[in-house]
Amino acid sequence: MRCRLEPMSFLAAHEPFVDAGRAANFLAMSRKTLLSMSRKGYLPAHPIGQGSRKIWRFRLSELSRWIESEAVELDSHRGRNERDIS
Repeated sequence: MRCRLEPMSFLAAHEPFVDAGRAANFLAMSRKTLLSMSRKGYLPAHPIGQGSRKIWRFRLSELSRWIESEAVELDSHRGRNERDIS
């Protein structure tokens, strides 16, 4: 599922960006996995630069909302599968 960013709130516009290392630590995943998911558009990320080599920056609040939405989606799929089995 591709990530769609919502319009930024006033607070999000003033939140500092973090690098891939800090974002990966926040999500408890490897930096390599985080960057791969970012390139594929699976999580909220902000590429900086042109060409094939970009610097990726992240906002922790966006990552937190993304994780929460993924958890809700997984719960809804789990509930659907349990009903289908019964």
